[in-house]
Amino acid sequence: MTGELEAQALAILDSLVSTPFDECISITRAFKNVTASASIYAVRHRELGLLYVGKTRYSRERCRDGHKAFLWSWLDRYNPEDVRLLLHPLNFIELQTLSSSLEAMIIAAAKPPYNARYPARD
Repeated sequence: MTGELEAQALAILDSLVSTPFDECISITRAFKNVTASASIYAVRHRELGLLYVGKTRYSRERCRDGHKAFLWSWLDRYNPEDVRLLLHPLNFIELQTLSSSLEAMIIAAAKPPYNARYPARD
């Protein structure tokens, strides 16, 4: 199962990295263009790539309630047009059984700068 899980994590990471920036979701105040469903999500910069990777049960609420990646990109003075969101939807079973493992594997492989570093993940 671990090999299959690693392959799934790498496939998700590949989609988060290889999706053209113009197909990512623009950041807005209300996030009405973000689905409410569960996902593994990435905050991406147009040129720098992945800034943050996370998982959530409710994508729209996670963004609307505030997110450190948006604040940090603002503090780093990135142009808001250069920061976007990308979602990889999770079904109920993936959310309940695999999401934490997938998230940890993706973070370990990508090392996004806005994700906190945890010794257990290194």
